[in-house]
Amino acid sequence: MKPIYNTGDKVYLPQEDDFNDYEIVEVTPKESRGKDEEFSYKIRPVNGQNTMLKSEAEILPIIFC
Repeated sequence: MKPIYNTGDKVYLPQEDDFNDYEIVEVTPKESRGKDEEFSYKIRPVNGQNTMLKSEAEILPIIFC
């Protein structure tokens, strides 16, 4: 199974009120327990240095129209 997002993709955190844009800096497969493989995403603010780990359910893509 392939990850939904790739390194360099821009995302945001819908359950946070910080209104920051984040960039994915690393994609890592989680341990699979007989079900579909999931991924962890290391993200950092676009204009920042600190990173954090999030799951696919915690981030959404930034779509430009």
